[in-house]
Amino acid sequence: MKQHLSSVLGLLALPILASLSVACSSDDDSSTSGGGAGGASSSAGASSHAGATGSEALYLGPSVGSAQPFAMLAYSAISAANVSPVTGKLGVSAGAMSKITGFDSASDQKYGTDSLAPDDQRTILAQQDVTALVGDIDPRACDTDLTDVVGGLTGDITLQPGVTCMNSFSADVLLNGHVTLDAQNDPNAFFVIRSNLTLTVADGAQVVLANGAQACGVFWRVKKQITIGKTVQFYGTIIAGTAITMKTGSTLVGRALAQTAGVALDANTITIPSDCTHLE
Repeated sequence: MKQHLSSVLGLLALPILASLSVACSSDDDSSTSGGGAGGASSSAGASSHAGATGSEALYLGPSVGSAQPFAMLAYSAISAANVSPVTGKLGVSAGAMSKITGFDSASDQKYGTDSLAPDDQRTILAQQDVTALVGDIDPRACDTDLTDVVGGLTGDITLQPGVTCMNSFSADVLLNGHVTLDAQNDPNAFFVIRSNLTLTVADGAQVVLANGAQACGVFWRVKKQITIGKTVQFYGTIIAGTAITMKTGSTLVGRALAQTAGVALDANTITIPSDCTHLE
C-alpha cells in the first residue's frame, strides 16, 4: 500500500516539475530576447550609416552591383592623353571598344557594344546598375547638410559617416584642401557626398581615410560633371551625371562612372579598392 501511494505521488509530481522547468526556461528566453530586441531597436534609431552591433553588424551603404570590376565605365568614350595605369576593367555602354583609347590594357579588359556575346551586354548591364546605385543614393536623407556653404569643402575638413549634402542653387561645388573621412573605427561605415550641380577638385587637394574608412565605402554622387585637378589624391567611387575629367598626376583609388558622357584622363592612376570588409 505504501509503495503504491509513493508511485502515485511520484506521477503527480512530474507535471508540476515540468511546469516549473518551462517557466524558468521562459524567463531565461524572455531575458535574452529582450536584450536582442533592445539592441535591434537601438540600431534602427541610430544614424543611417550604423548597423547592428557586435556579430550582427551590417553594412547599410550603397552597392555598385555588376559595375564592381570596372575601374572606369562611361557612356560614350574613355580616353587617356598620356600613360595612365589602370587596375580594373574599362567599358563604354553606348559605343564600340574603339572608343577606348590611349591605354595599354589587354583587349580582354576592354568592353563595348561590339564585344563578343555575352560580353556585348556587359557594360549595358553595368550601366543599369549604376542607375540603380544613383536611385539608391539620391533619396537618402542628409545626415550633414552643407548646402550653399561658401567655397564648398575648403581647408581642413572632417566628415562623419553617412550622407553629406552639398547642393547648391547658384554655384558649382569646390573641394579644396584636405577632406578627412573619419569612420570612427566602424568597419561598416560608409560616406555619401552628394551634389546637384558640378564638383571641381582643386589642384593638390587630398581625401584622407581615417580610423578604418574604406575606399569601397565612399561614394561621390554629382548630377553634372566632375573635374579632378592636378596631383590630387582621391578615394571612392565617383558617379557623374555627365562627364569625368582627371588632370595630370592625380590618383584615384575607386571607380570613375560617367552616366551620359565620357571619362578623360591625363597621366593618372586608377585602382579598384581592395580593402573591402563588406560586399560591394
